[in-house]
Amino acid sequence: MQFKTAHSAMTMSLLALDEVHRHYLNSGGSFDRIEIDAYLHGLAPLPREERDCLAQAVNELVDDLAAAGLAVRSSRATYSETRSTRRVSPVLGPGIATRRMIA
Repeated sequence: MQFKTAHSAMTMSLLALDEVHRHYLNSGGSFDRIEIDAYLHGLAPLPREERDCLAQAVNELVDDLAAAGLAVRSSRATYSETRSTRRVSPVLGPGIATRRMIA
């Protein structure tokens, strides 16, 4: 489940919920801290767009830690299947989707 990878990435990188929630809101997320905490513990669902926004926020914070030279274990939050495996090709046009691998 997507919430498990987000929670694991936060735990392994020592990211605080408040920090992740603030970044999530700044990235366009709309759920409050309690709802995000419940989601991260598998107690409440989030819509796909919100899950992906949260995953993006977690991954950006993990990347920031790595860029700062801090020891960060290689754990990342995953995106929903639609977001992680398909994208519009800038070469082939908006109607053509291509496969993309997430590191």
